Amino acid sequence: MKEIKVNSKKSYSVFITNDVNLLRGLIDTYKLHSLFILTDENVYNLYGKFLDKLFPNILGLKVIKPGEKNKNINTIMDIYDSLIEKNADKKTTLVAFGGGVVGDIAGFIASTYMRGIKLIHVPTTLMAQCDSSIGGKNGFDYKGYKNIIGSFYQPEFVFSNINFLKTLDDRQYLNGLAEIIKYAIVCDINLLNYINQNKKALSERESDKLFHIVYQCSKIKAKIIEEDEFDLNKRQILNFGHTVGHAIESYFNFEILHGEAVAIGMITEAYMAMKLKYIDEKHFNKIVELISYFNLPTKIKVDDIELLFSIMHKDKKKTGEKLKFVLPYDLGHAIITTDLKENFIFDALKYCLGG
Repeated sequence: MKEIKVNSKKSYSVFITNDVNLLRGLIDTYKLHSLFILTDENVYNLYGKFLDKLFPNILGLKVIKPGEKNKNINTIMDIYDSLIEKNADKKTTLVAFGGGVVGDIAGFIASTYMRGIKLIHVPTTLMAQCDSSIGGKNGFDYKGYKNIIGSFYQPEFVFSNINFLKTLDDRQYLNGLAEIIKYAIVCDINLLNYINQNKKALSERESDKLFHIVYQCSKIKAKIIEEDEFDLNKRQILNFGHTVGHAIESYFNFEILHGEAVAIGMITEAYMAMKLKYIDEKHFNKIVELISYFNLPTKIKVDDIELLFSIMHKDKKKTGEKLKFVLPYDLGHAIITTDLKENFIFDALKYCLGG
């Protein structure tokens, strides 16, 4: 098992392992009691018996419907009701056992129920292990807008078991690879080279290669959080592909997975970078080729570009009236800008998504 320290306002550890049985020992070491487990139907169907065995004496278990469409205020209120029904109190620990949706909801619940209860993340998807379970961001979608209500709330620890990734369906697995590609393009040229050198092995989910990229992405995320926990500056670099990607998710009513939308968003935003000569055509093509290799979507037809553009203007990353973009600057680096003219953005959207 490897441990990564996240030195934020509330410091905690990310544990990465191939041995799921170590989780019980960590819970005992941290002296966590009165566990309330939150998971979804897909994860419970796979790991329900495991949860019953590992946690025989828990306060409660809540199984929610899976998917981004259920990351809403109704689900949040239903979980509050369950916590109240079970007499959950300040000593309760909420266990987020699932992917990004479960983690986002659990984080928000933990930060608000009784003004804060303990939280641990047990991410079961590649995206959650590499990205969403680390850093404290949480929230839910409201009126079609992605994560527009949320908070920052750090867990007691994160427990990433690589073997959980074996049970992901192909679409969910590739969904997570999109976020890993994001890290590589804007944060770490060495990670980008590693992915390119091990594309086949990653496609086949070789355990040692997965362990390496989960560990590397977790290290990158931890370092960025130490410098900018509350997403005011450097952390925003991790939003590469997300200004366009979040709008695509909303436009298609969350039928498109987050990683799929981000893949399309990365290509669109890389195209903007190429037009501004931040990257050359060769680098742009490398980004497209890498995303294509893993059978992630590279474009999608948007019939109403003006509607997509208006959705982007509801983005929580916006500064005043200006949209904020992360654009690759060479490979392994990026810049954050609010200086793009609206006609330039609109033309890029039309070129990449309009036909």
